[in-house]
Amino acid sequence: MKKRQVVFIGGAMRSGTTAIHRALCGGDNTNPYISESWYLLDVMRIYKWNLARYEVRNEDQFGSVENFQDVIFSNFRQYLTLIAARYNDPEVIMLKNPELTHHFNDISDYFPSFKFVVIVRDPRDVIASVKRVQARHMEDGLHTPQTALKSMADFCREYMSYYNAVDFVRLKGKYIFVKYEDFVSNPADQLVKVGVFTGAQYDPDKAIKFSDEHQKAANFDKDKRLNDKFSGAFWSDMYTKDISDARVGSYKNDLTDDEVVEIQSRIGDFGRKFGYW
Repeated sequence: MKKRQVVFIGGAMRSGTTAIHRALCGGDNTNPYISESWYLLDVMRIYKWNLARYEVRNEDQFGSVENFQDVIFSNFRQYLTLIAARYNDPEVIMLKNPELTHHFNDISDYFPSFKFVVIVRDPRDVIASVKRVQARHMEDGLHTPQTALKSMADFCREYMSYYNAVDFVRLKGKYIFVKYEDFVSNPADQLVKVGVFTGAQYDPDKAIKFSDEHQKAANFDKDKRLNDKFSGAFWSDMYTKDISDARVGSYKNDLTDDEVVEIQSRIGDFGRKFGYW
């Protein structure tokens, strides 16, 4: 496979990863926007599940753990080769799935040249958004990870699980944080920041637009999304608009004062680190 930069975009669910991924796929030398890397998430879940039971389930078949890893991560190479071939062999491949954030450590260990963009958004806005998804799922009678969240402590724990899963010391030099609020309010500066880190080249005026090319993406087909009750609950009209700061602070319309106080208490240090309170 030709040497190229592979970048994974992660962060908490509902932290704006879709909008930012869409923009980061708007580079002159990147792949165009593609939907979330669900296949790679499935591969990593298989990897972790089998690794935890390796001696009982797999040792007599694969021998060393390294042999097993080679089989698993050869899927990554094949996937990346396919993506590159489909999209004119870009210099920078931008991939995203928030749930892959939980696997950044393992991915980085096997592919030390890969880089990671970790999106951070105000926990209050994220939790308010997850609560809206939960309400839709409950209304439709679905039993999902979102409906399993029963208390504000659960919501806070879920938010922090994405960032607690990443060993940022282990990934030193391989990741950057991007604040959602900074990106949507000043995308040009943030695109420069990401470009310096990844090698992607951007025309900011182009990258922030919802384009005709985006219209073709199944992930941005509202009718298709809403026809699927699980996926439809995650739909945001912001997906099909130019990048803007319209949703910053939207939690004020959805959370009670007591909920805000509890979030700020439970996620205190993390929120202060990024200047959210």
